[in-house]
Formats: sequence, structure tokens, C-alpha cells
Amino acid sequence: MQFAIAQKITCPQVLIQKHLIRLLSVVLPNLKSEDTPCLLSIDLFHVLVGAVLAFPSLYWDDTVDLQPSSISSSYNHLYLFHLITMAHMLQILLTIDTDIPLAQVQEESEEARSASSFLAEVSQYTSGCIGCGVPGWYLWVSLKNGITPYLRCAALFFHYLLGVTPPEELLTNPAEGEYSALCSYLSLPTNLFLLFQEYWDTVRPLLQRWCADPALLNCLKQKSTIVRYPRKRNSLIELPDDYSCLLNQASHFRCPRSADDERKHPVLCLFCGAILCSQNICCQEIVNGEEVGACIFHALHCGAGVCIFLKIRECRVVLVEGKARGCAYPAPYLDEYGETDPGLKRGNPLHLSRERYRKLHLVWQQHCIIEEIARSQETNQMLFGFNWQLL
Repeated sequence: MQFAIAQKITCPQVLIQKHLIRLLSVVLPNLKSEDTPCLLSIDLFHVLVGAVLAFPSLYWDDTVDLQPSSISSSYNHLYLFHLITMAHMLQILLTIDTDIPLAQVQEESEEARSASSFLAEVSQYTSGCIGCGVPGWYLWVSLKNGITPYLRCAALFFHYLLGVTPPEELLTNPAEGEYSALCSYLSLPTNLFLLFQEYWDTVRPLLQRWCADPALLNCLKQKSTIVRYPRKRNSLIELPDDYSCLLNQASHFRCPRSADDERKHPVLCLFCGAILCSQNICCQEIVNGEEVGACIFHALHCGAGVCIFLKIRECRVVLVEGKARGCAYPAPYLDEYGETDPGLKRGNPLHLSRERYRKLHLVWQQHCIIEEIARSQETNQMLFGFNWQLL
């Protein structure tokens, strides 16, 4: 709530309301609109956070200082959370892996029967893109495993937003009874399908709209593109143990826009594995009327402006943020003495240090790239002379 009030001061009211409408269009889709997002392409926890924090903007008025009461705020949080949770349940069930281990056969519980009944209902809306022959116990186990990470994130979010103390079960032994404790803390029934029964008259038309989305149906047909839940944690690309493998890879690199390969500086993106031609005018692009190098242009599309690159022929890691900020970072390759070789001046054989690479991974995963760049620029003023925009 405090963050929402701060938003009112720093952002125009109309802008936040438009942002909220855009978020709600994910779970309240308008199929007549061309830019309605597909349910399977959305991270619904991010939708939950944005919608909860922006929802008080509906109470704002230019002439009257209105604020939602504590009671109305509680109901707003509850209904938004229930709606987005039901949408996430549908995500999991539509993308379930149907390769069932034959050895795992379990008795049908109440939750399993509810899962079978719900999937049979949903299959009517998907034009046969999903079958309803999956055992109920398997549906329930898959749903429970898939939704638990979302419930953990939601519990942390509402704990820090509202200050409500979590149950003792989550603090002492989270492995046992975690799911039941999370449901209790978040005001959810342990049989999550009871949510659909409680709101069935409202949710049934939404189910039909979600499942009738052409983009969703096309995604279900192309099973190779489906995201499974729980999602796998993102990680940096795998690097070879021997640095000479990267040097051989760089020696075969050919710039797609130039035949002059002698002056090329191949750079490896550690996010996606793409090799780019950096610091050359042949691969420069125009962004908002400004010339940017291949790395900066790639970072805008690969990491929303933030990226990590490895200069292969120099054995240097580079962190970039935006068009004009960046810094050098120690490479994860060490020689037999445990030292890096920036510029490859010593020529000693280099091998991947898993510990160094893990630290670099944590810098990215914990959103510390911008912090590292700022710290580096404070301590090394010489880096201000480098034109990062043309990297």
C-alpha cells in the first residue's frame, strides 16, 4: 500500500491506470483485441504483484483525495489473488507432461477426482487440443508440484506487503506440510479446485475465453514450445572447460556483414550463446536515431539492455547496462596458478573455474549487474573514456 501511494506521487494517475488495465487484460482477455497476450506466455506472479500494487489507482480522482479502506483493500487482494491463481492452475494443467511413469500408480483422492472433472470440462473448450485420459492422481500431483513455487512467491510478497506473520510450519520445517501451510496462510483451500466451484458462474466464461484464444490453441498444438511448470531456473550458458575451444570457435567466426575478418573482435553473449562482431562499424545499428554497436543492440533485445559478454580473443568479461554504461569483470578462466590472463599475454593454458562462473551467475541472478557497473566506475575513472555505446 505504501508503494502504491508512492507511485501516485511519482507517476501520473492515468499512466498507472493504463498499466493496471494492461495487466488485467491477461486474466480478463478481450479476444477481439489483436494485442491480447496469450495466457501461456505470461508469468502470472509478475501480473499478481503489478496488479495488487496498481489496483489502488482505481480509487484516485483528480479533485478528491480518495484511498481504499483496509477492508476493501483486503478483499481486492483476495479476489485478485484467487483470480490469478485459477489462471495459473489452468496454465499448469494445459502444459502438463503426459508421459506418466508406469510404476507410479496411486489411489484417487478427492483432489484427484476434482482434477479429472475439471480437465474434462476444459477439454471441451480447447477443440480437442488436450485429452482427458490422464489419471486424476497424476493431474493433482503435477498441479501441486507446479503451483508450489508460485505460492511461495505469493506468500513472501504478501508477507512483506501486509506484515502478516507466516505460520510456524513454514519457519521451522518447510519441507513437511509446506503446501498446507502455504494454503492456510494465503486463504486458499488445500483442494484448489474448490476455487472454481466457489466462483464457477464468473469463472466459466473466463475459461472459455482463455481456451478459445487462437494463440493458446496454436501453442498447445506445437508442444515443443510449451513451458512446463514448475519452470526451470534460468542460467548462463555452458562454457567449455578448456579455453582453447572458445579460441577455435572464434577463429571460425565470420562477420555476416563484412569479408574483412582480421579486424573482427568476436564476443560471446553469456545469456544466449550468440557470437557477435563488436567494436566495428560493419555491425552497428540505429536505435532511436543513435548508432550503437552490435553488443549494445543485442543486449537491448536479449537482456532488456543488461547483458554479460565474453571477449573471446582477450579473455575478458564485460558487463553492460543501457547504451552508455559498462565495466570489465574477471573472466572465469584461470591458469594453473589460479590467475586470470586478460589479453592472453602470458599464453598459459586456461581452464574454467566453476566457482568463478558460479559467482558471475549470481551477479546476474541477483540483479547486481548495474550495481557492479556503478561500483567499478566509482573506483576506476579510466573506464569513463571508453565509448560503451559502440561496443
